[in-house]
Amino acid sequence: MRCLITIDGPAGAGKSTVARGLARALGFRYLDSGAFYRAVALEALSRGLDPEDEAGVAGILAHLSVEAGEDADGFFLKLNGRRLARELRTPEVSDASSRVARLAAVRRWVTQSLRRLAGAGGVVAEGRDLGTVVFPEADLKFYLDADLTVRAARRQREQAGLGAAPDLEATLVALAARDTQDRTRAEAPLRVPPGAILIDTTRLTPEEAVARCLAEAARSLGPRRESPR
Repeated sequence: MRCLITIDGPAGAGKSTVARGLARALGFRYLDSGAFYRAVALEALSRGLDPEDEAGVAGILAHLSVEAGEDADGFFLKLNGRRLARELRTPEVSDASSRVARLAAVRRWVTQSLRRLAGAGGVVAEGRDLGTVVFPEADLKFYLDADLTVRAARRQREQAGLGAAPDLEATLVALAARDTQDRTRAEAPLRVPPGAILIDTTRLTPEEAVARCLAEAARSLGPRRESPR
């Protein structure tokens, strides 16, 4: 049986790193739901649209074709045949993605895209509403969290790696605001999925967090966890 595993949690909790590591260890496909929102945000910005213009953004969704892949450089999307990776991670796109993520039409488009791509199973998918809305039937659900200061430091290092130089205090304030936005939005708010295994990554290395998830997968799924790509 091909299993589906979800990993939810706030920004900076380590979802992407852990999900990639877990998928690699299990031989599963990795899906980053945040990249889909970023792709919509990038497309909206390229067309000169306000990311909060619901009618305008909804109008471009029917014209978007998306596929996901992973190579030696990491996870990427192909939007209308164009490969997108690093350009999805700029501060401008990050800000716009948090705004388009509030739109019901965008959330439906992302949900449908993820379900289509994960249809065959053998997937580790990460995001903020995967175990609650996108894949409520997932075989195994994780919820990762960490102290806000630790998450802010991780996000600052990530942005520095992309050539940005954010101030730690400003990053912390922005992250706290994003937490509030994600947890209070009307459409698919961030919350712990029913039955999810909670893991605090504050004091865990990425390798330790992946090992914890692997141990839980072995205990919860047993022989079902093996699945070819």
